[in-house]
Amino acid sequence: MSKDLQEYYRRNPLMVSSPFGGVDGVNHELAREVFDRLGIALAGRRILDTGCGRGYMGDYVRELGGTYVGTDFVASRAGFTLALADAAALPFPNGTFDTVFCIDAFEHIPEPEQATREFRRVLRPGGFVFLSAPNYSNVAGLVKKVCEGAGWYERNTWAPFRNWQPQELEHPLTGTAIRRVFGAAGFTRFTRIGHPVEVGIGLFPWVEHAKMPEAIKFRLQRVFAAAGPSIVSVWPAASLHGFWRIEV
Repeated sequence: MSKDLQEYYRRNPLMVSSPFGGVDGVNHELAREVFDRLGIALAGRRILDTGCGRGYMGDYVRELGGTYVGTDFVASRAGFTLALADAAALPFPNGTFDTVFCIDAFEHIPEPEQATREFRRVLRPGGFVFLSAPNYSNVAGLVKKVCEGAGWYERNTWAPFRNWQPQELEHPLTGTAIRRVFGAAGFTRFTRIGHPVEVGIGLFPWVEHAKMPEAIKFRLQRVFAAAGPSIVSVWPAASLHGFWRIEV
């Protein structure tokens, strides 16, 4: 476990977030849409949420009749079952869970190969991983490479969130990298959908820069909001985030 990463999230609790929410609650509408499109049902299923942050996804899981267990290395909210643990060393027996969630945490895991092996180990036969993760096989990825390569940001810290605030251990994930690391752990089936709302930040990340004039920002957001669904339908990687169902 990275002590720097642990301390970062203690000092920056608002960074424990994702397109699904996470700071003050869950975006139920987005969760329903994404889970429906990926064929994910939660009723009667035992869910492990790795890197769960404040554990708000548990509220949604329980509403739909599932059982929720979270793991993280920072206890940031009470009221749900939480194991303080590293994703690379999960404290559960083999075959404990029907589904593993990893929602906007995988890019921060120092040992992703070991974590994916742990995900597979704790899954029951027929189980799967639901992964939400940033995608850098787009313009945002080029900006990340330039900013870090030029020394403007330290390696694995640039991200276009919160006015380009440096992250702690923001790996440059791509669809190819995700397939490779999960494939090495024995996963063989991958279904990905994009997030139309984030096509703008994926293709023009300057829209989130602190110096972007508000008037221009709002115009760009309207343009990308209108074009996003069509773009992401043919190029899912255009959006900053990708949502995955990953099966053995």
